[in-house]
Order: sequence, then structure tokens, then C-alpha cells
Amino acid sequence: MKIQKQTLKFLIAIIVSSLIGGLLGWFIIHFETAIFHGLLNFQNLILHNNLYIQFFIFGLCALLILIIFFSVKHKLNRLDPNDDALFDQIDHQLGVLLPLISATMISGFCLFGITVTNALNEPVLIGLVLFLLNTSFALIMMVLTIKLTKVLYPEKKGNPLDFNFDKEWIKSCDEAEKFVIYKASYRCYQLMNFVYCGVMTLCLLISIAVNIGIFPYLLIGFLWITQTLVYARSANRFQHGQLDNVQ
Repeated sequence: MKIQKQTLKFLIAIIVSSLIGGLLGWFIIHFETAIFHGLLNFQNLILHNNLYIQFFIFGLCALLILIIFFSVKHKLNRLDPNDDALFDQIDHQLGVLLPLISATMISGFCLFGITVTNALNEPVLIGLVLFLLNTSFALIMMVLTIKLTKVLYPEKKGNPLDFNFDKEWIKSCDEAEKFVIYKASYRCYQLMNFVYCGVMTLCLLISIAVNIGIFPYLLIGFLWITQTLVYARSANRFQHGQLDNVQ
């Protein structure tokens, strides 16, 4: 009975997905011109205002990062060993700060790529300076944030400027922390499979109205296959004891 319900749910999901895909395809075909001009206008908006967008994003992110960083630093200076509430608050802020710094750096690479793409109509030198400033700022703040984390957790080891930092850091984690890391990694793997599938479907639908070329498909396919093979190979090696629990 349970298997029949699961099969029925799967078939319903396939049918619903097919209907949604068909409706989206019909919509794109009948509004091809409007969609094409909308995408073109959006692209031109990004290209023509790329530097302003970079200034805004980098400025906003830098402001948020500095506010959270100095807030954490101030709270660490007055942290009492028995104050669990303040400890949890600092830990939560650090959990927000590190992803924010990473997102800032990633957005810098993305926007600099747009700058290079629009090199004929945009001063590349300004874009390069912004990119270098953003990357340097993100790296410095990443190192300082990790040092603050090591103050909160003195047992943590590893130099953030060392290529083996990840291994040293995980080695210094206890079993509960390692479990959280591995569980989050698997959750990310599962989610990224849906993301790749969704982006591939989106490209297929957009290609009905706009010729996006073959490179989006090649790039998504390469990343998707690479992730799948790396996961499968790592899982197989862990299973057969070829990797230890911290690599």
C-alpha cells in the first residue's frame, strides 16, 4: 500500500510538472516578442548601470559586515564564561557573518565578469579596482572573523591563510560539529541537484524566445556532472575506508 501511494505521488508529480512545463512553453511561444524585449531591456539595464550596482552592493555589504564584526568583537570583550545567552548570540552572529562575506566575494566575481563582458562601453579599470578592493576586503574580513571564532572556540585550530585550513579546522571539531557539517553538506548536495535541474529547465524555456547559445547548457551540465561524480567517488572511498573522517 505504501509503495502504491509513493508511486501515485510520483506519477502525479510527473503529470503536474509536465502540465506546468507545457503551460510555460505555450506562454513563452505566444509572448515571445514581449519576453525577448523584456530580457533585452533587463540585460541593458544591468550593463549600463553595472558600476553603480557594484558600488551599491559592495558598499551595503561592507557596511553590514563591519557592523556585525564590531558588534561581535565588542560582545566577545565582555563575554562571561557563564553567560550562555550572550555566547549563543555571538555564535549566531558569526554564523551570519561568514556566509555574508563569502556572498560578497562571489558577487564581486560575478559583477566583474559583467564588466569584462561590457568592456567596450564601460571603463574596465574602475571595475578592476572595485573588484580588487572587494576581494581584498572580503579576504581580510574572512581572516579576522575566523580569528574571532577561534576566540569564542579556543579549541579550534588552523590558519585561514593555509591551504590545509579546512582539514585542520574539521580535525579540531568534535563529533557533533562534524555531524552538522556533513549533514549540511549533504543537504547542499540535494538542494543543488534541484537548482541545476531548475536552471536547466529555465534555460530550455528561455531558449524558445531567445537564442542563448550552447554555453549555458555546457556549463550547467559540466557543473552538475562534476558535483555528482565527486559526491559518488567520495562516498565510495569513505565506504571502503580510503578516506578518513575529516577529509
